[in-house]
Amino acid sequence: MMKVWLYILTLLIGVALGVTGTILAPQFAGRYLPGVFQAKAQVVEGAVEQKLREQDRLLLTVQTSQGTILATFRKRVAEIDLLVQKGDALTLALRRYEPFVDDPAIERVRKPEVAPRPKGGEPSAPATGGAVPQEKPPQ
Repeated sequence: MMKVWLYILTLLIGVALGVTGTILAPQFAGRYLPGVFQAKAQVVEGAVEQKLREQDRLLLTVQTSQGTILATFRKRVAEIDLLVQKGDALTLALRRYEPFVDDPAIERVRKPEVAPRPKGGEPSAPATGGAVPQEKPPQ
């Protein structure tokens, strides 16, 4: 009878370790595994609608074609805060689409297109109908 309980206990411990390993192993050991063993990531692209910086985290609201994602970053907060601005096009690698994601991998950040500067680096003429206001000499 004691032998049966030992087998059952061994089976339950094995199942618990298997489930725990399946859930936690990709999070901790995933970057060290070869590409064959890594889960395929889904690439999601969208525009940053809102950005909120708190002391220990950064929240980004990203509007994608599948819906809106709230991405919470707790690692490298200062660097991501400098890199990503409102209106940027952001490409994220996710395991699957979810509305709430923690520390997703940023694949790419594209800034919005800006109008090219005129040649010579001179600013364009003011929009005052062509007239440029002149300063009066001191009297």
